[in-house]
Amino acid sequence: MNKKVILASICTIIAFGVGISIYQSASVQQKYENILFLDGTFHPDTKQVEITFADKTQKTTGVVLEILGMEKSFQKTFAGHSFTISVPFDGEPQYGWKVVPITLVIEHPDFGKVGIKTDIHDEGKSSKTIFSQL
Repeated sequence: MNKKVILASICTIIAFGVGISIYQSASVQQKYENILFLDGTFHPDTKQVEITFADKTQKTTGVVLEILGMEKSFQKTFAGHSFTISVPFDGEPQYGWKVVPITLVIEHPDFGKVGIKTDIHDEGKSSKTIFSQL
């Protein structure tokens, strides 16, 4: 009988923890999705990816941009609340754009450090943006 009570208690605690984690993740997503914007569009005619970031509050003080999965590491730091940059790419990687995500770490006086991640996409398409509180 004691083992069943202990097992039920452990399962309840785990379920509660998972529920809180999912709720917090959704809460972070909702908090930032209408304030912070990140996009990475591949333009095949110029063989470049255009990366755009904007903060509607205009309070972001610094941004570290990194494109993961490239043969040669790409990282750049920006000051200010918005930027657009073009990065040369020969074309879509063999295993698709998901293998070269765009990540940002932003510094914001009200939000602290926020992580943002999205995938590069072709013109006319879109990608999901993921936010995390760092």
